[in-house]
Amino acid sequence: MYFSSGAFRANDKEEPTGLVTAESKKAFLNETAGMLRRIGDVGTPNTIYYLIDLLASLRLADPSRVFDLVAHALLDAGRMHGFQFESLGADRFVEVVGIFLADHRDIFNDQPRRAKLIECLDAFVEAGWPKARRLLYRLPELL
Repeated sequence: MYFSSGAFRANDKEEPTGLVTAESKKAFLNETAGMLRRIGDVGTPNTIYYLIDLLASLRLADPSRVFDLVAHALLDAGRMHGFQFESLGADRFVEVVGIFLADHRDIFNDQPRRAKLIECLDAFVEAGWPKARRLLYRLPELL
């Protein structure tokens, strides 16, 4: 799904392939949300990393739904399999959260979603990642 969607080329300068338009991303998200959630139930750290990358590429389709899927993946299978201890996972998650806070801050007006954000950051802070700690401490001024 990650490679067929074109998410792996999100930062390439080449001609975009895969899901390019907001409409195609929204359709893909609607059709695969159940499967993406299921992957978030059981995925290993490597799978969760690619899932977060895929979801980050879909964020413009439905930011709140995409964040909910990212948080679900991290807090369920991710935490169970130790994703929070992976340095690449911590860096990527903090980067994705930073994008959500910069571009879609309004989705965190929802109190349960804000609590999920804090819970996700706490998982990385407890694992000892400084980037997550800095973001968590800056959260009040960002929201």
